[in-house]
Amino acid sequence: MRYQDQLVRQTQKALDDVCRSALAVSEDKRDWSPGGAARSVLDQMRELAVAIDWLKPIALDGEVPSFTDHDRLAMREASARLATVEDCVEQARVQVAEWCGIVANFPDERLMDEVVMPFGGGMRMNLADVLGLPAWNMTYHLGQIAFIQLLLGDRAMH
Repeated sequence: MRYQDQLVRQTQKALDDVCRSALAVSEDKRDWSPGGAARSVLDQMRELAVAIDWLKPIALDGEVPSFTDHDRLAMREASARLATVEDCVEQARVQVAEWCGIVANFPDERLMDEVVMPFGGGMRMNLADVLGLPAWNMTYHLGQIAFIQLLLGDRAMH
């Protein structure tokens, strides 16, 4: 199995897992935050519905898009148009399907090419790792959503 094929499987599974968990939260609690800077289920799903768009130019052209405050604001504005978790799930499924097509066709010879990401003061990543970021991000948010479920008294594994 090619590395890219495994990433496609992981990304699709991560999406299924996070969507299932987000949809299991009762509708009246999907915009609830545990407090402080903690994000709601809806807010996290909004991110997942739009974040892949930022990664596409990296995979397609090796070009890291700007990640200034203005660019982050544009992403937040795009995600704010998603009113419900169901809207987010629908959009995320479209984004992940497109991303998985890019990953499945990604050339082996580019996997070790490096880019400088705008995180952690200029983190260097090879494209093999960049291709795995959506699965990582969805799994990260799955944990946050599962914690919210626990706080709400939901002990079921979704």
